[in-house]
Amino acid sequence: MFMKSRNFNFNRLPQRLIQYRRRRQMLRQRQREHWLDALAAATPDDDEFTDREQEAERRARILGGIRARTQPSARVLALWPALRIAAVLVPLLLAGALLWPRLQPPQLLHYATGVGEHREVVLPDSSHVWLRPRSELTCAARFGAVRNVQLRGEAFFDITKDPDHPFVVHTAKVNVKVLGTSFLVKAYPPLASATVLVRTGRVQVAHQQRQLAVLLPHDQLVYNDKNQQVTLTKNEFSSASPTSRHLTFEQASLPEILLELENYYPVHFQLRRGAPAVALTGTLDPSLSADQITDVLNVLLQRHHLRIVKHSAATYWVE
Repeated sequence: MFMKSRNFNFNRLPQRLIQYRRRRQMLRQRQREHWLDALAAATPDDDEFTDREQEAERRARILGGIRARTQPSARVLALWPALRIAAVLVPLLLAGALLWPRLQPPQLLHYATGVGEHREVVLPDSSHVWLRPRSELTCAARFGAVRNVQLRGEAFFDITKDPDHPFVVHTAKVNVKVLGTSFLVKAYPPLASATVLVRTGRVQVAHQQRQLAVLLPHDQLVYNDKNQQVTLTKNEFSSASPTSRHLTFEQASLPEILLELENYYPVHFQLRRGAPAVALTGTLDPSLSADQITDVLNVLLQRHHLRIVKHSAATYWVE
């Protein structure tokens, strides 16, 4: 047995394979003819089948029936192009269905207050925000990895603690980043400075990519956008509480005080050019009328040789 396997000629394999295939074709042809002869023999004799042409026609008809039964249907073959197209389109449609919500712009929530209006809002993460008069807050309806909010004006924040998702308050001048704490942010666009006052916890204040300071409870930061000056002080006033409605100032400029009054009262102040710079500290009660408030301010402004004069029902001049 081993001698034969060693002397076996592999070069004759293709020729043997061809002979084998020819024998199989001849065998199938003989089987088909035998099948036709058997069908013809089983058919009853009739005068119509005596004619050779009719016999050939009958054999062709029978052969056509056999081919129709044994060959694949053309309809099945026609489905392959459609299946190929479906194999390409179905993954694309599934991917589009999954990506479509991500491609849509996020739904935004917008809160605003008018003159003299205070408003408490609850954010999607259950954090509470108290908006002060003439302020706006915008955030996404669903927070992502970072809980970003946009503030225009003044608001007190009480943030739900979540170390894995920092909370960032964006303003035109500074950004305040926290994990869970309570603090006040004042950033009205007309003012040159922004103020951050911490009540509890710890916050990080930055301007663009520059870190300004890390604040602890009762720390107050004032950032002047014009000269990029940072002022750090301690503030024990009650303005750093969510329900406080008092107008509290600490070394505040006159334009800042007048803007606060315009936020609380439907009035307008006109400050003359060249007015001396002042820095006032105190607390005003907004339950007083605008005329009563200006009378109090006139007492403070006497030593600066300034006076607030009522020009019309809703207009005051500082001269």
